[in-house]
Amino acid sequence: MNGNPSQHGSNQERATVRRLADEAKMIVWEATLEGYCTYLDPSSRQVIAAAGRVQTADWIRFIHPEDLPGAAAEVRGARAAQREYKVEYRILRSDGSTRWVMGTGAPRFDAEGALCGYFGSIVDITEHHEAQALLQRSEAEHRLLTEHARDLISHSDASDVYVYASPSHRDILGYEPAELIGTHLYRYIHPDDLGPPPAGQEDERSQANGAATRQRGLVKIRFRHKAGHWVWLSASTRTVRDRDTGAKIGIVSVARDITAQLDAERELARREERFRSLTSLSSDWYWETGLDQRFSFLSEGIYKRLNIDPESLLGTRFEASVADLNSPGFQDCMAATARREPFRDVVYPVTSPDYPGVIRFIRVSGEPIFEQGEFRGYRGVSRDVTREVRTAKALERLATSDVLTELPNRALLQTCLEQRLSGAREGSVQAVFFIDLDDFKEVNDSLGHGAGDQLLKEIARRLVMCLRPDDMVARLGGDEFVVLAECSEGADAARHIAERVVGILDAPAIIEGHEVKASASIGISMAPMDGVTSDVLLQNADIALYRAKAAGGGSFRFYTPDMGEASRARMAMQSALRHALERGEFEVYYQPRVDLRTMETTGMEALLRWHHPVLGEVPPAQFIPLAEEIGMIDAIGHWVLQQAAVQAQAWCVRFGRAVKMSVNLSARQLRSRRLMQSVRQALQASGLPPQQLELELTETALMDDPAMAATLLTELKSLGIRLSVDDFGTGYSSLAYLCRFPLDSLKLDRSFLQIHPGDVSPWRLAEAIINLAHTLKLSVVAEGVETTEHLHFLRSTSCDEIQGSCVSDPVPAAQFEAFMEAGIAQSALSL
Repeated sequence: MNGNPSQHGSNQERATVRRLADEAKMIVWEATLEGYCTYLDPSSRQVIAAAGRVQTADWIRFIHPEDLPGAAAEVRGARAAQREYKVEYRILRSDGSTRWVMGTGAPRFDAEGALCGYFGSIVDITEHHEAQALLQRSEAEHRLLTEHARDLISHSDASDVYVYASPSHRDILGYEPAELIGTHLYRYIHPDDLGPPPAGQEDERSQANGAATRQRGLVKIRFRHKAGHWVWLSASTRTVRDRDTGAKIGIVSVARDITAQLDAERELARREERFRSLTSLSSDWYWETGLDQRFSFLSEGIYKRLNIDPESLLGTRFEASVADLNSPGFQDCMAATARREPFRDVVYPVTSPDYPGVIRFIRVSGEPIFEQGEFRGYRGVSRDVTREVRTAKALERLATSDVLTELPNRALLQTCLEQRLSGAREGSVQAVFFIDLDDFKEVNDSLGHGAGDQLLKEIARRLVMCLRPDDMVARLGGDEFVVLAECSEGADAARHIAERVVGILDAPAIIEGHEVKASASIGISMAPMDGVTSDVLLQNADIALYRAKAAGGGSFRFYTPDMGEASRARMAMQSALRHALERGEFEVYYQPRVDLRTMETTGMEALLRWHHPVLGEVPPAQFIPLAEEIGMIDAIGHWVLQQAAVQAQAWCVRFGRAVKMSVNLSARQLRSRRLMQSVRQALQASGLPPQQLELELTETALMDDPAMAATLLTELKSLGIRLSVDDFGTGYSSLAYLCRFPLDSLKLDRSFLQIHPGDVSPWRLAEAIINLAHTLKLSVVAEGVETTEHLHFLRSTSCDEIQGSCVSDPVPAAQFEAFMEAGIAQSALSL
């Protein structure tokens, strides 16, 4: 409506306009310049029945306050310019709701052309406006969706050229949307994913169209990233067609990056393949159970390992194949499953339905399955460990049993003895019998080791036979046996057992057709009197055994404290000997050797002495055998050889003449590979000429292994040194080895001189040995020359050199130098 009259209509007129604002869908009107309506269309008249004098101001009152300023301004501007206007605004209804209307107006002129009023229309456009608002909202939502979606949303035209690309292309493919607009869609798709082009169409567009036609729905394609690599997409495409012609007008595509998904699927496939390979190649098989602990799945491994069909065990429990329901491993398994706890590496025996008599062992590990906190069953792996179990049992037998006699060995003996001592009743007595066969070495040497083994088996059989079932017989090794027995009556009971053992072992045994008598010596210790630990009891029984053997064998001895004292003294000396070398407690003494004809000093023998700060002067006869026994003789012999060589060279230089240094070798040194190296080092370090070094060896050492001794002596001789036989006549006294070995001299043992002068037979034997040695081109040194009678006798022979107290006792290096300087050897001519 037009105008803004100065006066408002009556209440009735305003009510009429109110009804128009609430209900009229279309109003055609005409008004004067003053704002009075002069015309309303018939439908409006029906609404208002009798229009009366309606004013435009009454209509303006119902315009929404937010829209009134704009609408009024537009109308005023149009009137001022005498032009048409069109304005949209909201009308407030009486119930508080609003509706949109579009008001139009055009100027009306009179015959003279002067403006006389306006005419126009008011149309309800609420539905159109709401539809347009809904469309705008939909477009905004769509824009928001496409602008922020992680999926790739694109639109291409009929030529497959991008006309729209969502911003997500930048994040996933590296392209800005503007870079894609105007480019061909299929230039970015991997050629292998386009498929073959339709027949007769080879250009890019026809190929793209063909691919698009064939790739409807959800497809997987590779799309080239801006950086050059390929990205896997899952795309859904829809061809947009003209409704009338059906012609293609474009393609809408929604795609999602599935690279990570495909990588995960490939990794899952690889893992599944690895799992299949592992279950196929490994020694394990996988299994699962349900809530009722019945198998719901077993892998094929159980068939390969146990020849059990997995299907045959489905629905069964563990117990169905267990060979021993009381086995500790199975009991542990059942206890863990009852508590819904995992179990690891339990072992129990099983049987196969196809081989009911065959027992095999499996190792099982399992863990409970929980889903959302609820127990669902168990899953785990099993392995056939039959070989391992049998091997372990065999190793246990080897570890606790003697292979030859099948008696318990030292390890099992120690365990059993400790158990008896810890569990002994008050007042009970345990006896330990340490048994060693007498002259067993002779059986091995004469009949061979096979016969010796048979004898040991026979001894084991006899010991088991003559003892009570609760007594234990063990073999420690070699010909040593131990018997453990409870002796409730103390020493008397132990004596009775020992006598029975000595008697039954004394009886001859037939070995390989030979009658062999295997007597034994026994040492006995008693618990708790002689000790309360297994080590002490065995040690004391061993000490008593040596006393029995020293008494001649074939007897037994009980341990007594004085035996322990002697043993401890020996152990103390043994311990001290191990540190004597490093503590500088050894000293080399020297005893002159003189020419019997000229009485000039020709050399000296190096003799070892031990000065211990507590034990005092320890005789060589005590510590040399002990050093051989504990394996110290090699190190000690090496030290003596080095010291003697250096000293000999020093005296050669000081006195201006060559003197020989003689050094003793033990039998053990002859068997050592270090000897050759030790001799070379001594000669090289000292500078002593090889011909001035003489090594002395005993007959016994040479005859222990003649072949080995001959080889070693030949190697030593190649160095240029001299070789001598010490204590000749006390050992094997075989003349054959004097020709076999590369010897230079022999030393006549002192025993040939320790006789009464009236008894001339041994002296004649000594003279014969001297003559024989000369015949073999060996020089002779007589040792132990102590008296004038010894000297006169030897001068009557062709003996070359002498050595003994009549010349000088062994003395330290300083005194030996004084002896050399004083010429004591020359004064001996007067003897």
